[in-house]
Amino acid sequence: MKGITKPVKYLIEKGHSGSYANGAVNDKLLSIPFRKLEKFCIDFNCTPNDLFDFIPENHQQLPHDHALYSISKGDTIGEIHKLLNELPVSKIKELYEVLKSSQE
Repeated sequence: MKGITKPVKYLIEKGHSGSYANGAVNDKLLSIPFRKLEKFCIDFNCTPNDLFDFIPENHQQLPHDHALYSISKGDTIGEIHKLLNELPVSKIKELYEVLKSSQE
């Protein structure tokens, strides 16, 4: 939720109930109806894959090429995601310029 300092308030303003907003922000939702998932994606301009991170349970025996692994952020990606979410917008703009210049 980049740039959103009060995500519960933001979700409530977008039409979500207070209890649902709290559950979503605090990772306490047990299920997400498709209509809610679609609304989250519209509200955050993202896809469902942006909202999920597949972490297999210890007892799960999935092939290494299973499709769910495509949404696994892994340790490195998860850490990068966390760091980016904590960066102020001014630093993100600086990082963007560095990344953009490295492609030239």
